[in-house]
Amino acid sequence: MKNTISYIYGLAFCFLTGCASLGGIKTAAEAKKYQAENLDADQINVELLKGVSKIVANRTDTIQQSQKKTKSTVPNYSSNQEIIEVDRGSGVNKISATKLDSLKQKLQADGSLTVDPAEAYLIDYLRPEQNPDTIFLANLYIETGKRGIPIAFQYQVNKNDQIFFEFENLKSKTIQKIEIIEGNESRFNHVNLKKKNKVGGSLTIQSDNTMTINVLKKGFFRSAVKMKIRKLPKAKAYSVKMVKDTLIETRTVVEEVIDTLFAKIDEKKYSLSPRLDITHASRIDFPIAIDEVDNLIGWGYWLGLDQEDLINYDALAQTDQDTEPLIGFIKSELNLREDHVYLPRAQNPDVNLHIEKWVSDTPGLNNAKNFGYFSGNADSQNQKATIYVANKSKLYSYDISLTVVAVNLEYSQKEVEKEFYTEIPRLKLTLIH
Repeated sequence: MKNTISYIYGLAFCFLTGCASLGGIKTAAEAKKYQAENLDADQINVELLKGVSKIVANRTDTIQQSQKKTKSTVPNYSSNQEIIEVDRGSGVNKISATKLDSLKQKLQADGSLTVDPAEAYLIDYLRPEQNPDTIFLANLYIETGKRGIPIAFQYQVNKNDQIFFEFENLKSKTIQKIEIIEGNESRFNHVNLKKKNKVGGSLTIQSDNTMTINVLKKGFFRSAVKMKIRKLPKAKAYSVKMVKDTLIETRTVVEEVIDTLFAKIDEKKYSLSPRLDITHASRIDFPIAIDEVDNLIGWGYWLGLDQEDLINYDALAQTDQDTEPLIGFIKSELNLREDHVYLPRAQNPDVNLHIEKWVSDTPGLNNAKNFGYFSGNADSQNQKATIYVANKSKLYSYDISLTVVAVNLEYSQKEVEKEFYTEIPRLKLTLIH
C-alpha cells in the first residue's frame, strides 16, 4: 500500500513539473512574439547583421585557430609549405598560406587590394582580423568629492565603439548624480544612487570624440563608488566593388612604315649673254620635269639669277652640311623641322623671270618668285612648270642656277615594339577606417 501511495505521489509530481515547464515554454514564446512585433524594421536588420557577423567571425576564427594549432604541433613546420583548403561554395580550392598572408599584408599596408573575380572566394579570408575582447577603460574604487564638487574622468573613444558601464555606491551617503557625456551631449544621467545600489548599461559612441564621466556628491561627507568602464572597439570592415584594371603588354609586331624621302633630281647652270651678243642667246626657257619617281607627293625648286645668288646659296649650305638648303626649306614647309629655312631671294633688275605652272599643285605658304614648294599627287603630269628668263642688259652676261627637289613616300615593313592596353575586371577590396 505504501508503495502504491508513493507511486501516485511521484506521478503527480512529474505531471505538475511538466505542466510548469510547458507553461514556461509558452511564456517565453509569447515574449519573443511580443518582442518581434514591437521591433521596427531597422532594429530587426541590426539583429540579423549581428547574427551573421558572429557566424562569419566564428568560422574565420576557427580556421585561424586551426592554423595556429597546426603550427604548434607539427615538427619542422614551414609556412611556405602550408596549404589551406578554401571553400568556394561550389567546391574546395587550395591556396598556399604564404600567398594568403602576402595578400593580407598588402591589404593592410596599402588600404586596398584587387583580386581576380574568379578568386572572389578569398574575400572572406582576407577580412581584417577582429578583436572581440573588450578593453577596460576603468576598474576603479574612488572617493567622491563633497559640497557639490564633481570628480571627472575623460577617455578618447571612436565612432561605433560599444561602451559598457557599471557604478556601485559603496558607502551610506547618497551620490546625487552620475553622468556620461559624449562631446557636449549627455548620453547617461542617473540621480540619487543610494548605498549598495548599482546602476549600469551600455551605449554606442556616435562619433570620434571625448567621453567624460562626472560623479557629483553634495553635502559635507564623502562617499565611495566602484566604477567599471569597458569598451568594445568597432569592428574593422572593408568595401568590395567591381573595377576595371588596365593591363599593359609590350609585343613585337610587324607594321608598315612610311618614310618621307627628299631627292635632288636636277641641278643645272645656264648662261645668259647680253643683248648685243648676237652669237649667243640672251633669252632661254627650260622645263621643271620629274620623271620616274614613285609615290610623289610634292616638288620644289630654287633659281639663282646671278653669281651672287649662287654664292649666298652655297653659304647657306655650309651652315648645315647634312641638308641641302632647298630640302631644308621643304621640310620646314611640311613641319618636319622646328626651325625655318629661308632661301636667298633673287634681286637682279637686269633679268626678267617668268614661271608658267602646268599643274594644279598647291603652293607652300612661304613661296617666293625664284623658289617654292608645291604639294601634289603622283597622278599629275611629269612636267610641272616652265621657266622663262631674259637678259635685258646690253653689256653684261649672267649665270642662271637651277635646283629641283622631289618629295615622295617609301613604304616598308619593320618590326616595332608596341604597348597594348587591355581592361580587365577586378574586385577591389578597400579597408574602411
